[in-house]
Order: sequence, then C-alpha cells, then structure tokens
Amino acid sequence: MESYYLAIDASALSAAYPGFAEAVPQHKRADFDHPVDPTERRYVGTQFQHLMWMTKTERGWFATICTGDYSVMEVGEDGKFYNVGSKYVNAETVEVIAPNEVSATSANSSGPERAPTINVFDGWTLAEHVKGARDQNAYAECDSRMPDARDVRPQKANLPHDTPYPTLAPYPGWPRYDEN
Repeated sequence: MESYYLAIDASALSAAYPGFAEAVPQHKRADFDHPVDPTERRYVGTQFQHLMWMTKTERGWFATICTGDYSVMEVGEDGKFYNVGSKYVNAETVEVIAPNEVSATSANSSGPERAPTINVFDGWTLAEHVKGARDQNAYAECDSRMPDARDVRPQKANLPHDTPYPTLAPYPGWPRYDEN
C-alpha cells in the first residue's frame, strides 16, 4: 500500500519501492506514467496505515489495510500548509499472490529507514486492489485504530495553517539492509 500511494502521488512508478513495478501486472496498473515535477507538490505530515487482518487463500493472501490521511498537508505557493486528507478513514483490500518459493529477504523486518533500498516484493504479485474493504466491519475498526479521535481530526482542506502537522518517525520502519 505504501508503494501504491507513493506512485499515485508522484504519478510515477519510479517513486514506489524497488520491485513494485514488477509486482503489479501491466493491466492492473493505475496511470502512473505521468511524472509530476517534485518541486510542484510537496507534502508533509503523516499518513497512518495499519494492517488490520490477513486471510490465507489458495494463491496467497487477502489483506485488509486501514488508511488515515487526515494529517497529510501540502505546502502551498504562499508557504502555508493545507490539509489534503479527510477526517474519515478508509479500509482497503488487496490480494497478493505468493511466489512458488518464499524466501526471507531479511530476518529483521523493521528499522529506522522510511523506505526499503532492496526489492522487498521478491516474486510476490498484486492480484487485486479494492479501494474498499470486503468486510464492512473494517471501517469501524479502522476508525478506532487512528491515534486521533474523529472529532479532533482536521476537517477543512481549504484553511491555511502556519505550521504543518508533525511528520512522525516511521513505524515500524524499514531495516538498513547493508547492516544485516
């Protein structure tokens, strides 16, 4: 999901994690091929994502992921910060297909880095991405997993702020692969 949102926001597959382009079949890709000049759009803040649950399938897994983007802001031309998210959360479902042989890329799956530097997909492919949860109970659970209650989340996208929402450290983050 992280790679998906990086590619969507930048309109470029190259913005995603290494291996993402190979993990998404050509016919399943969104329109990622119109790169945006990175100086045109700058984002600050934190997008919260939680893996809520996974269900084993014959081919791999269904995963339900919770996303809250209410504290993501864009830096305006005036130097002010504008909320681009919503106080409402979303629960999404992805189906991933496991490779024939699953190997551990790294024994350590967390660390201080914001992004991986190696191909963490390693033969896994994305079969389906649904921008809604198959289980409708996911929305209430997703809402409860956010660090801020809905009534205190930012609600106005068009109001300028002098200071941005905090950009939190990555959790669990990615390991430094050269140290493993």
